[in-house]
Amino acid sequence: MATTDLPFHLASEKGLHPKGVERLRKLTASATELFLEHGYEATSMDMLIQQVGGSRRNIYERFGGKEGLFSAVIAEECVKLAEPLESLTLEDGCVRQTLEKFGAEILHIIKQPRVLELHRLMIAEGKRFPQLSRTIWSAGHHNAKSVLAAWIQRQQEQGTLRPTLDASGLAYAFIHMVTGEAQLQLLSGGHCTTKEQDNNTVTLAVSLFLAAAQETDHA
Repeated sequence: MATTDLPFHLASEKGLHPKGVERLRKLTASATELFLEHGYEATSMDMLIQQVGGSRRNIYERFGGKEGLFSAVIAEECVKLAEPLESLTLEDGCVRQTLEKFGAEILHIIKQPRVLELHRLMIAEGKRFPQLSRTIWSAGHHNAKSVLAAWIQRQQEQGTLRPTLDASGLAYAFIHMVTGEAQLQLLSGGHCTTKEQDNNTVTLAVSLFLAAAQETDHA
């Protein structure tokens, strides 16, 4: 594997002695927290250096400057965001129960503080870092949609769901019904939804989905 193909934390640590690796990890961990809390513009190199020590020279040597450091640490956060979504498995048993479980898991994931901060960055820095914003989108929403769309297509092939509807469109619609209100409420500074509200949201979304997508003889 080439250095450029390594995860950033391994590629950037190449050639460092153990103490150097430890300092670098402290730098990237602190940078991640500062960028997520304050955004790109409000996080200065001086803030980073004051918190973890070191020098501007070290940051430029390893990352090419603040922009490179920002891209590296946020890309790494995207890898972490993608992991629980990529590991989701949907069974071919009861369609309603599978959708209810998937909806509950997705709703739980999008309400995590770390995920919300990444979403805010995706919106705030979309113009300055369009590729990075797309990476955040892909790691979260796109991954979830891909997992669900593949399951929907499988159900369509088995005759459980109507084959005339677009699987990707159905997946997008379901995820939006489940996550839309709770996510917007949290991103705009509102209160976190309760477990009862989340259960009601998922139940309604599943019912609406099945009313549109399920074959009549399975209803």
